[in-house]
Order: sequence, then structure tokens, then C-alpha cells
Amino acid sequence: MRLSRVLKRGLYIILGMVVIGALGFGGLDVYFTNFFPISRKLSQAAALRIETHHIHPLTFNQIPETFLRAIIATEDRHFYSEPGIDPEGIIRAAVVDIRAGAYVQGGSTITQQLVDNTLLGKQKTLHRKILQALYAIGIYDTVSKPDVLTLYTNLIYYGHGAYGLYNAAETYFGKPPWKLNTNQLTLLAGLPNSPHLLNPDHSLRLAELRQRQVIDSMVDTHVISNSKASSILDEPLGLQGQNTENPLHNMKSL
Repeated sequence: MRLSRVLKRGLYIILGMVVIGALGFGGLDVYFTNFFPISRKLSQAAALRIETHHIHPLTFNQIPETFLRAIIATEDRHFYSEPGIDPEGIIRAAVVDIRAGAYVQGGSTITQQLVDNTLLGKQKTLHRKILQALYAIGIYDTVSKPDVLTLYTNLIYYGHGAYGLYNAAETYFGKPPWKLNTNQLTLLAGLPNSPHLLNPDHSLRLAELRQRQVIDSMVDTHVISNSKASSILDEPLGLQGQNTENPLHNMKSL
């Protein structure tokens, strides 16, 4: 019985992707512009989240380029070329879920994560997953890539009660994000993956292991060189109220 439900779940996800393809991105563009104005709904949801969590929003030009490159390399390498979703990633995640008999992988792009944080919430249901993909395509059709990155950076949770990059920078380092070095920015870029578990004030070791994954992703996507990656951990971390010696410093040559 359980296997049957799992197979049905996987087929439902794949069927949803087929429906998306059949509708065509052009048809969705008309729908999300005229019948379900998703850009307006996204703006309203963002404004509510900013007010609720006392977020200090940044403009696109205020977000350090290093942070944006780190986020894209780690969370969504094809961000600029994909239509809001990664069909191969979704199907790949569905296969993993089927084999595990549970939801294991999300297969979510940056745009889909933005949808989760504004329009849908994070309940793991089939209906929500298909809506997430549809809404992400709608955002792709109606919202610019820089605006998506700006909203994502401003609205995601970084742990320790800090929503948005500005609040996170002030919370962990006592300074605005444009004054952070690459070591600090790459640490922050890893936190949204699991903000409670990776909170550096409580789990510095785990946060730094995740940071190493971020740095490796930046090397893999040719954002930075190996020599630059090796020098990042030489920069002072300067976490407020923490012993800021980075234990990964001695692992650079591994």
C-alpha cells in the first residue's frame, strides 16, 4: 500500500510537469499577467514579510556581488537561463523521493524557494509542489531576474531571528553586508539551506562545513579560482561573541 502511494506521488509530480509543458510558457504568461497577477501578489506578500519580521530591505545594487554569485553557485547554478524551474531537477528529486518512500529532495530553484517564502509556505504536499512550479514560471514571465534575486536575498531566513541579508549581517557581524569580506559573505550564503541547524552562534562547525560547500560550488562554476578559494579562509571571520578562529583554515590544502 505504501509503495503504491509513493509511486502515485511520483507519477503525479511528473504528470504535473507534463501539464506545464503542454500549457506552454506563453499561455502561462497570459494567465499570470491578466487573470492571476502574480507580480502584484508577490509584492504584497514581500511587503507583509518585511513588516512582520522587521526586515531592512536592500536594493539590488546594495547586495554584494560576491554574495549573489555564492548563492547562485550553491542554490541554483542555472538561475539566469532557466524558466523559474529546473524540470530535470524536479524529476530527479521525484525519483529520489520514490525510492526513499518519502520527501527527501526538494529540487527547488531560487525562484521556487522565493515562492515558498512568500506565496505558499513550505508544507510538503503534492498540490503545493505543483503550484510552486507553476508560480515560479509565472514569476519568470513577469518579474526580472535581478528583482527575483533582490527579493530572495531580502526575504529568506538566516537563523538567529534574522530575516534578510542586512539583518543577518548586522546580527552575526555587527556591520552592513557591503562591509563584509568574502569569508563572512560565503558563510552567510550557506545559512538559508538550514538556518536553524547552521546557526553559527550555536553550531559554528556545521556552518563552516556548509561554507566550504559554498566555496567549492563557486570553484566548480568558475566564479572563483582555486587560489582565491584557498585565501578566503585567511580573512577574519569576526563573528560577534564567538571565538572566530576558523577550524577549516587548516583543511584548505585537503
